[in-house]
Amino acid sequence: MQKYAGADCPYCHKPIQDADEVTVCPVCGAPYHRECAKKAGGCVLTELHEKGGQWTRVQRPAASEIDGRAALRCSRCGSVNPPGAKTCEICGTPLDNASPEPPDEPWNRPNWQNPPENEPGPGFGRFSGGQGPYGQGPRQGDSGPGMSGLQMPFDPFVNPMGGLDPEEELDGVKAKDAAAFVRQNTPYFLPKFKSFFRKAGDKGHTLSWNWSAFIFDAYYLFYRKMYGLGAAVLAVSVLLSVPSLILYFENMLTLWGAEGMLLNALGISLSRLNTLYSLSSFLSLAMKLCLATLFNRAYASHMVGTVKKLRKQQPEESGYYGALARKGGVSPVGVLAAFGVTALVSVVSSTVFMHIVGML
Repeated sequence: MQKYAGADCPYCHKPIQDADEVTVCPVCGAPYHRECAKKAGGCVLTELHEKGGQWTRVQRPAASEIDGRAALRCSRCGSVNPPGAKTCEICGTPLDNASPEPPDEPWNRPNWQNPPENEPGPGFGRFSGGQGPYGQGPRQGDSGPGMSGLQMPFDPFVNPMGGLDPEEELDGVKAKDAAAFVRQNTPYFLPKFKSFFRKAGDKGHTLSWNWSAFIFDAYYLFYRKMYGLGAAVLAVSVLLSVPSLILYFENMLTLWGAEGMLLNALGISLSRLNTLYSLSSFLSLAMKLCLATLFNRAYASHMVGTVKKLRKQQPEESGYYGALARKGGVSPVGVLAAFGVTALVSVVSSTVFMHIVGML
């Protein structure tokens, strides 16, 4: 049966081999192992029959195409599970090495008599309204041709580990501990961390673009609780914003009929102010580009340093993971504080300018 070699049997979900005896459903064309056809007593793809569809081959990747551990790697989230596991410890999907439990049907009971060898099975292929010969409906979990209802294509974004093994180490920190520290958006960050901390001899990465860091700069650093670097970037941002604040206030004075008062008081010409404004804008953009390019790497180093420090300080698991939760994650309060500082600088600078021009 070269035509069906490698296709999954819809009953046992195991591939059909060249030497296997095959029985084909006359309604949808789904191939079964001969023994599976006897056990099923009818095509299990009744939902497909109701829709008038036809069976199509579902290609499964070979173990060598994954990483040599296909039996332990979850087909849904990509996590590598410990030996002997029946279901994925991350998302609960049945693993390839787990034999499906037979449904509680009459032909699976000890007193059930199998049909003769030359028969495909009791009533195989004879359907009425999508029901088998004994009125059974589709089995629980079947959702399509050749695939269990729980099996799904690989998608790292349904996995909080981003496809990493929870016990996998990132520069001496287990992936599950890194996930406990990062908390929000771990499917994005953990694969980035893995690319930074390659094993000895492997070429790692240093640069990785982060749009949030580019758009929100210092505020995103405060959001990720990187307060030291955030304060430094915020201070530089405030310093570079001085020319724009002066230019903005000068434009406001022009609208009030007091053109040039602030520039005369500061002893600076409009052309020089425009030059300073252009230079500060360029430096601000350059800082954003650098921050967006280096943020993920800096955050990875911040994570590793903090987690290792907490592990030394908290030998007990309960205290350790509690400390990870407190030190990691995100801080909306930190963002509000940074916004407060920015607003305060604007108010103070406006007050100072008004005193300079004698309006207060």
